[in-house]
Amino acid sequence: MPQKRVDRFFPAESVIHKKNALSTVYCMEFAEGTGTMTSWKVMPGITLIFNDFHTPCGFPEEARCPGLFEINHCLEGRFECTMRDGRCVWLGPQDFAVSDMGHPPTGCSFSQGVYRGISLVVDPEKANPELSRILGEGAPDLPELFARLLDEQTFLLLRSEPKIQHIFSEMYDAPEEGRLAYYRLKSAELMLFLRECLSAARHNSAYLHNSTAEERVRLIASRMTEDLRTHLPLSELAAQYRLSLSTVKKYFRKLYGESPYAYLKRRRMEEAAFLLTASDKSVTWTAAAVGYQNTSKFSAAFRDIYGISPTEYKKEHKNTKAFQSHTALWSSTDASGSL
Repeated sequence: MPQKRVDRFFPAESVIHKKNALSTVYCMEFAEGTGTMTSWKVMPGITLIFNDFHTPCGFPEEARCPGLFEINHCLEGRFECTMRDGRCVWLGPQDFAVSDMGHPPTGCSFSQGVYRGISLVVDPEKANPELSRILGEGAPDLPELFARLLDEQTFLLLRSEPKIQHIFSEMYDAPEEGRLAYYRLKSAELMLFLRECLSAARHNSAYLHNSTAEERVRLIASRMTEDLRTHLPLSELAAQYRLSLSTVKKYFRKLYGESPYAYLKRRRMEEAAFLLTASDKSVTWTAAAVGYQNTSKFSAAFRDIYGISPTEYKKEHKNTKAFQSHTALWSSTDASGSL
């Protein structure tokens, strides 16, 4: 009989597939597709998880885990959820978020049918002594750090923060020898980074709410992205939903953290990145599939988001391969379960 989850922060649907002294692989089956979560106990109070989902489904409602915080980094795909305060939030490639697991979302989904990334589950009270031992004088006080990061909020998001990419890219591509020690070092570095970005994080996560306007703006966002090949003028959508253009722009930024134009551009580039790595189609075909008839303009927009051209991204998307090596590692596990 499959063994159920050990830690309460893993989804109720998860069962243990493989386990050894260092790590545990959890598997999940959905109505459509499957998912795996490979966890490593980095230190007391910090668990590192490699997420690999191939499903459009999500979790109906996550368990409340007061006192725990989750750090998420998206490598590939898209994760969308609705927070308890009504906000619609999402992670795309290279995005980074911190959330309070005592106030989980009311629903979530993997809207592109695939999602790969990293999660760190942190218990600040338990992790603080070990982090102080590792870093010595000047180590961040974790309970204070997470209290200040969220500061009466339950979720904050950083879009494609360049500094954070360095830390996570090295986690995806960690050397096999001494892997756990390497994860411990990078987790400590991540805590130092979080302390540095407090001011910017609080600024980027300020939100105001008006439920009537918000609901209509969410519908507008859905209309804008339901077919990425089409171009729907924002002024026409605003008129259809009986909102002024300025109101749409105002609530768009409060709900999604960016302008309607930036939101649509990012959604198109995320879909393009997925198509470039999931198929053998050309850059020209991919551009048309996300609404660009001019390949040069598409390449410029793609470079704005990812920092490289579509062709370079297709050829050099080595992070996904590095991530897949974590799963492949289990195929070489011997019968005793040792690596």
